[in-house]
Amino acid sequence: MTRPLLLSALLLAGIAAAGGSDAWAQSNGGARALAPGVKVEVAPAPGSGSAPTAGKVDETALRYYARIGDGERMEAEIARLRALDPGWEPPKDLFAPQPTAAGVDESPFWTLVSAGKVAEARAAIAEQRRKSPSWQPSDKLLQELDLAESAGRIRSASDTKRWQEVVDAAAAQPEAVACNRLDNAWRLAEAYAELKQTDRAFDTYKTIVTTCPKAKERRDTIFKASRHLSPERLRELSALGATANPATGEDYSAVRSAEAELETGRLLERLGNAKPGALSAGDLSRVQGIVRDKQDADGAIALGWYFQKQKNFAEAQSWFTQANEWTPSDKAAEGLVLAYNGLGDKAQARAAAAPWKGKSSRIDQALKAVDPPRGPAGPGGGRTAPQGPSELDRALARHDFAACISIIRGTIARSGPTAALLQQRGWCLLELKRPSEAEAAFAEAQTLAAREPAKGGASATGAAAGKAGSRSPAASGLPQTATPAQENAYGQAIARLATGDVTGLTRDLPRANLTPTQRAEIRASLMATEAGRALEDKRYNDVLRLLDARKELEPEPRNLGIVRGWALYNLMRYDEAYVQFKSIDDRLSTEESREGLSTAWKTIYHDW
Repeated sequence: MTRPLLLSALLLAGIAAAGGSDAWAQSNGGARALAPGVKVEVAPAPGSGSAPTAGKVDETALRYYARIGDGERMEAEIARLRALDPGWEPPKDLFAPQPTAAGVDESPFWTLVSAGKVAEARAAIAEQRRKSPSWQPSDKLLQELDLAESAGRIRSASDTKRWQEVVDAAAAQPEAVACNRLDNAWRLAEAYAELKQTDRAFDTYKTIVTTCPKAKERRDTIFKASRHLSPERLRELSALGATANPATGEDYSAVRSAEAELETGRLLERLGNAKPGALSAGDLSRVQGIVRDKQDADGAIALGWYFQKQKNFAEAQSWFTQANEWTPSDKAAEGLVLAYNGLGDKAQARAAAAPWKGKSSRIDQALKAVDPPRGPAGPGGGRTAPQGPSELDRALARHDFAACISIIRGTIARSGPTAALLQQRGWCLLELKRPSEAEAAFAEAQTLAAREPAKGGASATGAAAGKAGSRSPAASGLPQTATPAQENAYGQAIARLATGDVTGLTRDLPRANLTPTQRAEIRASLMATEAGRALEDKRYNDVLRLLDARKELEPEPRNLGIVRGWALYNLMRYDEAYVQFKSIDDRLSTEESREGLSTAWKTIYHDW
């Protein structure tokens, strides 16, 4: 008799630590020892205590799933029953109405169990038994109730980070972490990892990818395991998942590609600080291939900066161009400006900057490298030759914001403060995630600007890196040049956003001295913050209302798309949530998008 497809096959492992396959082979009175104090019957039905007679398996749950059209659970139940009795076949009258014991229809109880309402189901059963003393619920219904309660304990303990309780609950009811309750199995592996029992976590993940037949389940498991396992163990896990116990009709190439995507993510993280030659040709080629396949604009920008730092301006220009084609942004345009400038093509650099000029301070700053500020008037009234980019300009062009602070500090020590220097210091402090200091710098710049002679045009503000979101040219139509006072007010607003002063900023925004574009950006960010708070407060309709209003000001970024998905999910608009998460995941698969997609899918198909 073959064993059921249960994660208890390696539960909870302890097996590798206790001697691997020898421990697994150990038996005692018909049961297999899986961990200290844990035994699981192999031949009998899980939870039944005795082996069923051939042809006498309990088909109650199977018939219920058939009646309600739950194909996923029906398929899993057929697999489970065949594992219990290899000679059993699904009945030909599976979809026909069946008489119920003692004239009692169990469908309402199954409906409650399927909806996760275990307490209500037990109460309804108790009430039915009071009305019909001779009636007994089916063994399968009672077993499902026990499993649902165990699964609930696992989820509750996991959600509150009571990791040992997760392990204990799984050990008490191994079938609660079976392949058809995969989320619980993932939670168990996570509990082992959090308890620093990495070998047991690995063994649990290993059991999933070698036992559960579906390629998607194995692929998702690789992503789950990536949070807790080393790259070496992930590669081992992927190899096993792609080859072990293949099921007919399943394509396991996605399992291998999952590990490749994770490796690419790690390489992209390294790109930002990589020195020339730090990545091998193979690693670089793999990153480039996946970025192209995913049309990942952020990845393309990272590659652009990698080549820019190596002064490989042609390759940098190619990647910045690609990023700008996939998702136009001032970040991609900034890279294009500097790459073209590195190639000596100033006309193309100016053309790349044109859509954002006067709307994005990062573009205005990049243009200084293309057309350096000219020196002061000479003795004869004419201008001196161009001075070239200053040390500060060069630091900003290479995104070295710590150097920006150091250069400004030295300049102020030598020559005293100016409003422009203090304003630039504010932007660099924001980049370094020091918003309280940044707010003070902008306020000081504002005070000093009021005492300095008025100057026309926009101030030199440096790389204001969109703490309120990317600057959108659609937000205002025509370019609007900000005065120094407006740039300082804008910087203070962004700093206040970063410190969480949402209430005060909302109150002060109507009176703030901002351009329409700046005001729209701050409003969009305030709505995004409020949407996040509404999600935390479970005000899901407010989340959608705020996000819809924000979309009228700016395109919805990825992180807010995830928030929208969870709002839809919690409003029980599961199909819409699934479509939302899938559209995000198809563009670029991350842990957040996969989690939302998987949760919505499981809810729609009751695959818990």
